[in-house]
Amino acid sequence: TIFGVFSLNGERCTAGSRILVQREVYDEFLETKRACGEPTAGVSFEKFARKLRKNTGDLLKRPGVSDVKFTVYVKDGKAALKAKVVKG
Repeated sequence: TIFGVFSLNGERCTAGSRILVQREVYDEFLETKRACGEPTAGVSFEKFARKLRKNTGDLLKRPGVSDVKFTVYVKDGKAALKAKVVKG
């Protein structure tokens, strides 16, 4: 959101770095899907990043949440994402 990008008054830029984090999580997610034998066709970065942005935005609306970190893990033999909120 515009508020999220500009609310820190230049003290920290989160917009550009978030794209890099999304790319890292995406790459790890694809790698995990392949390792689990899951198909990866149709899992585009744009679609993945859009989903992360929506989930991040929804979680940042919660009181006291300052950031969201995503990790990739295996659940029931399939790649999955876990969102961890950072309070601050």
